[in-house]
Amino acid sequence: MTGTALSGVRVIDLAEVWAGPFGACLLADMGADVVKVESFPRRSLTRPLVPDARVADGPGPVYERVDSQIQGNRNKRHIAIDFRSEGGAGILRRLLRWGDVIIEGFAAGTIDRAGFGWEAVHGINPRISMISMPAWGVRGPYRGYVALGSSIDAHVGHVSLRGVPGGAVEDVPGGFHTDATSPIEVVFAALAALNRRERTGEGSFIDLSQAEGFAWALAGSLAEWEIAGRVPEPLGNRDPHVVPHGCYPSAVPEQWVVVCAETDAQWAGLAEALGHPEWAEDGHAWASAAGRLRAREEIDRAIAAFTSARAQADSADDLQSRGVIAAPVAAPSALLPSPQLQHRGWFQPVDQPYFGTRLFPGFLWQMAPDPPEYERPSGLIGEHNRDVLSGLGYGEGEIRALEEAYAIGDRYDAETEARLGA
Repeated sequence: MTGTALSGVRVIDLAEVWAGPFGACLLADMGADVVKVESFPRRSLTRPLVPDARVADGPGPVYERVDSQIQGNRNKRHIAIDFRSEGGAGILRRLLRWGDVIIEGFAAGTIDRAGFGWEAVHGINPRISMISMPAWGVRGPYRGYVALGSSIDAHVGHVSLRGVPGGAVEDVPGGFHTDATSPIEVVFAALAALNRRERTGEGSFIDLSQAEGFAWALAGSLAEWEIAGRVPEPLGNRDPHVVPHGCYPSAVPEQWVVVCAETDAQWAGLAEALGHPEWAEDGHAWASAAGRLRAREEIDRAIAAFTSARAQADSADDLQSRGVIAAPVAAPSALLPSPQLQHRGWFQPVDQPYFGTRLFPGFLWQMAPDPPEYERPSGLIGEHNRDVLSGLGYGEGEIRALEEAYAIGDRYDAETEARLGA
């Protein structure tokens, strides 16, 4: 079973795509009973009907084979309802009376128009806490704006800083960083609200702006402009205050190793590995940080000559043994044989519907004496409708009536969407 730290805590997950759902996953890993409420017949972005780059080959419906959907929804019970309908809204009201925390990430104002804004939620259950996490927060001139991680990264200036010097602003690596930072904010907000309820007996409303939270990742760059009056520029792999600090080629084409010597002691270890211990001795121009800053290009060439004659792991191991910061630049496929991840048992074998047993990424932390475990793989759409609804007091006849009225469902198809105007 999962950990027990949050055993007894009940969470309603209305969020979609990644940031909010993965935050709910982390709560589930610690033992919270998380009910994932998916919309029906409207589909989330992670439930397509037509294959795209996110969809794995295999049997079963396309919407059950999406990587982000599967990885972001472990350890939950899954239901699918149309809470715009009378029956679906009734289910959500019962869930709210049952729950301790509700998480939603729709554009600001959407949940209010559906009749489940904070005042309504608080009226149904004064002890429940609500985390609303639109990209730009609940209030302000951007109220109602829609966004994904790419929009938030751009809005806070991250896109303009993460490229290479002289590169075009649109020529930046993929991956949206707020999808990694926001789930931790969800966990902190939920735990803080639960702690406050222990003291007051009342739930809290958390207006969680993903953009404002992520802006703190760029606090140094913002301060550079506010305090020093300098406009930060993309750094690529360099650090303006540390030499060496870069990504260097290995003996194998398209394989690289990161090397950094932040202190004089690390520089001495690196100089010894390069065969020039005198570069770190008193009197040499490179023995000081200031001297190394002036000689960045020459030092980079010397390191590249060293690393390009070796496999990336050999360079990293040699330099680490001398106290130098170094690591191979790993492709995703290189994570599986990683001796560190293998030793810690990070990859988890999971029996996923339509795929059989696959290895999935593990947990963000281990906790003794009850570490998190995969109790449930990501659920199929509406897989736990009956389980959850019966726990809320619905009888079998009532559940069948909800199915016949399309207030709940367990499959997506174009005909149903068209019929109900999803």
